[in-house]
Amino acid sequence: MLKNVILTLLLISTSSAVYAANDGTGPEIGKPAPMLNASTLDGGRYRLKTDLGSKKVINFFGVTCHACRDEMPELARLEKKFKDIKFISVHTILLEPEQDSEAVARFIKSLKGAPSNIVMTSSKQLGNDFNISALPHTLILDENNIVLMSLSGYDKVNIQNLDKALQHLTKP
Repeated sequence: MLKNVILTLLLISTSSAVYAANDGTGPEIGKPAPMLNASTLDGGRYRLKTDLGSKKVINFFGVTCHACRDEMPELARLEKKFKDIKFISVHTILLEPEQDSEAVARFIKSLKGAPSNIVMTSSKQLGNDFNISALPHTLILDENNIVLMSLSGYDKVNIQNLDKALQHLTKP
């Protein structure tokens, strides 16, 4: 717990990409992540509230989002680098029409790389629940699904900040 508090303070003091406001920049830092219920591409179910015990990166994306297309291979690279962190990419209809699992699977296969855990939600409420107004959007959660970091958008600085945060989070 102390490690997470220190990480949160470090991130707030060093990164302009950490947000805690309710203005579309993500859920409040230091609070539990909102409920997320989704389907896996093979028809299974994913529930964030029961996925406890591992630190995770949650990335929200859409198949028509060009920045999402560019970001996914970077997330796949970080997933390989940080094997103790669970990466979950959530397809959302926040800014686009609903897509079926075949369309999302085609999108994933068209990429140069993507994280291994892909889930889908058709909830339009997701944007409000997670305070997200743009895609892509990435969160770091601790083992108890407390929000440690929130990054809105994709650029090299955000990927560098995510990499640094994950380095701090995985230090013994």
